[in-house]
Amino acid sequence: MSTGTRPREKPRLAAITALSLGCSAAFAARTEPPALPSGAYDDLPPALWWTLGALSLLLVVALVFAATLVLRLKRRTQALKASESRLNAILDSVDAHIYIKDRDLKYRYVNRKLCDYLGLRPAELIGRRDQDLLDGPHLAQTRQNDIRVIDGGERVAGEEQAIGKRGRAEIFFSIKIPLRDAQGDIDSLCGISTDITQHKAAQQTAHRLAFYDPLTDLPNRRLLIERMELALEAVRRSGLFGAVLLIDLDNFKRVNDARGRTAGDTMLRDTARRLAGATPPSAMVARIGGDEFAILLERLGHTAEEGARKAVDIAEQVRTALEQSLYIEGHTVFSGGSIGLTLLRPDGKTAEDVLREAGTAMHRSKEAGRNRVGFFEASMQAGMEERLTLERDLAVAIGTDQLSMHIQPQFDHLRRPVGAELLIRWNHPTKGPISPGRFIPIAEETSVIQRIGDWVLQQACQTLLLLDAAGQTFPLSINVSPRQFHQPDFTSRVRDILRESGAPPDRLVFEVTEGVLIEDTQGAIDRMTELHELGIRFSVDDFGTGYSNLTCLKRFPLYELKIDKSFLYDIPCDADNSAIIKLILAMAKQLRLKVVAEGVEQHEQAQFLIRHGCDSMQGYLFAKPMPIEQWLACSAPQPAAAAS
Repeated sequence: MSTGTRPREKPRLAAITALSLGCSAAFAARTEPPALPSGAYDDLPPALWWTLGALSLLLVVALVFAATLVLRLKRRTQALKASESRLNAILDSVDAHIYIKDRDLKYRYVNRKLCDYLGLRPAELIGRRDQDLLDGPHLAQTRQNDIRVIDGGERVAGEEQAIGKRGRAEIFFSIKIPLRDAQGDIDSLCGISTDITQHKAAQQTAHRLAFYDPLTDLPNRRLLIERMELALEAVRRSGLFGAVLLIDLDNFKRVNDARGRTAGDTMLRDTARRLAGATPPSAMVARIGGDEFAILLERLGHTAEEGARKAVDIAEQVRTALEQSLYIEGHTVFSGGSIGLTLLRPDGKTAEDVLREAGTAMHRSKEAGRNRVGFFEASMQAGMEERLTLERDLAVAIGTDQLSMHIQPQFDHLRRPVGAELLIRWNHPTKGPISPGRFIPIAEETSVIQRIGDWVLQQACQTLLLLDAAGQTFPLSINVSPRQFHQPDFTSRVRDILRESGAPPDRLVFEVTEGVLIEDTQGAIDRMTELHELGIRFSVDDFGTGYSNLTCLKRFPLYELKIDKSFLYDIPCDADNSAIIKLILAMAKQLRLKVVAEGVEQHEQAQFLIRHGCDSMQGYLFAKPMPIEQWLACSAPQPAAAAS
């Protein structure tokens, strides 16, 4: 049966195979299948027919699969393009700057918001860096953040600033993350920066409304309390005392009632300006309500006395500034202020406690007559008032017979006068003689020392002329305070006084402390060189009590060293002091400096000094300070034999 059907199957299989091949070719060539000639393939073996049929079928399936794959790829490509288009539309609609930068920090992608901000098209941004597009000091921070992401793989979030096409600085909150390639290496960063300029401005506005007085633009009570709590904590940690001043304007209510609210507001604004001008830059000036102001002072001193002294000085400056007349709406107005002062101590008090103390002190000053400073601690109040009284009286005493100069000679080993020091004395009209140890520190803390310094130099010039007339030509020493020495016009004032007096400058010796030499070394060298060129000589007073060294001394145009009297105690019995004095004398000899020992009161001290080559001595053993007239009247001491 199979042999009977085989001849009939050959043409059918051949037809199927030919059709498949023709369809395949037609599909591939997109043409009509070729016509089959009759009996073309009748002689082929049956196995070959089956093989060709299977291959044809596989080819058809492969072509169909390929066509399907191509179609799917085409659809996927279209979908990807559509997805990319939708993603770009989304990124362009986001109200933030979105970008990608490569490892060289060049832009690889930017959204429309960033293009609009810079006023450039995407093609103009791609491949360029921030420094090619932006300007300003804020670029360094942006670059630093970018490098942290690219090099360190960090996720960086924080505020950045930039200047766009509008030309004003704007604030952005930026989040930047690293992007990695297939191998896990960082090849770029992605960032999104949101403009928060208006938000920050709103925050600042809210902060000012909450913590600042809108009339005077000063901190209000709330901010003052916060700062005071921090200051009290700092006092407890460091031990440095601070202070609070509470000020109440004495005549504000009268001015406000008589001239109206506008005049009152003008007075308050002017008070704020005066307080700011009368206090250190580090101080906090606040308006805490009505016509009350407060001043917070920090880090005034390591002791209560030092802190109180500095606080009182500032309080007096404030009081003086407030008592000046004010011109409002064509009228001259006088105000003044009652000031209460209390210290910030490491005693556990709160800010409210301190304000209550300052308020109590302020009410005391009002009760005492207004326009004055009141201290919360009663014991300090008395000391403060005495100090202020001395300061005012000292300013009045300059140029009167209350102040005078005494002379204390300096003697060599033969008890011959070889020099002298002028010392200032104050005979108060009601308190009697006041020690320089009391009034000189007060003068040095204020501008009074400059007036006293000029007066002392004038007296020294007159004394030199008197000594010349008496045939005594030894040099004369005067003390120069650090504050006086550092005044910008000090050299010119010295030059003017010397020219007016006609005194010989080469017989004037300015005694300065070691602190002057090390506080501003180059400035001191320049100042001393200028004065040295005039003929002035210099002595280092109280030598050995400061921090100067041999290298330091070599740089200055010095004439002599004065050994401090503290080193003379118990010599030659005290081995340490004896060794120090020997060392100073040996060093001075090497530097070719003269040495004066002050405070010599015992023969044993003088003998030790003479034995080790001290040039001259000054102290009660030889002569006490005396009025210049008395010294001239008794003339110079006669030469005597050297001390044995």
